[in-house]
Amino acid sequence: MKLHHIGINVSSLKHSKRFYQTLFGFKEVFTADIEGEEIVFLKRNEDWLELIEDQDNGLSNSRVHFGWEKADLEAEIKRLARLDLAPVEGPIQLDNGWRAVFYKGPDGELIELISIK
Repeated sequence: MKLHHIGINVSSLKHSKRFYQTLFGFKEVFTADIEGEEIVFLKRNEDWLELIEDQDNGLSNSRVHFGWEKADLEAEIKRLARLDLAPVEGPIQLDNGWRAVFYKGPDGELIELISIK
């Protein structure tokens, strides 16, 4: 697995997007609405940021999550199920073809596994 992106819950997509674009040189790649949650993906070189407008949906007490890229997402979901780890959300299909599934870590951190095939 390799690190794919860092996700940040934000109070304003407009403000946060402008902040990361203006001060750090990120460019908007795409936006999505996932079950009423508005997100935007920004990229700079190989670094990805996922900004999530905070709707307090209860998935995580954490304001930040990380996403690991996994080539065979289904195999990883099965492997984790054998180890008694169940997803808290997903798998979900994004409009750009990516698939993602979410798990909680031992301290409530949100772990996203993502396939970009």
